[in-house]
Amino acid sequence: MELISREPWWRRPPQPGQREQDLEWGYLEIYKDGHAVFVDQRPTDKELAERKSCRNFPEAQD
Repeated sequence: MELISREPWWRRPPQPGQREQDLEWGYLEIYKDGHAVFVDQRPTDKELAERKSCRNFPEAQD
């Protein structure tokens, strides 16, 4: 299996008003054959700050 991508990813999408610090983070690994795996290992704060994906947080509903 050849790994083609590994990036910080949340286990579950955030709920309205939830802060990114409160999410359970890990890595999403994508392999050449198309399957993906969530690795339960928290990325560093720097990796989270520099991530390219998982940036959309829903607004809290009043």
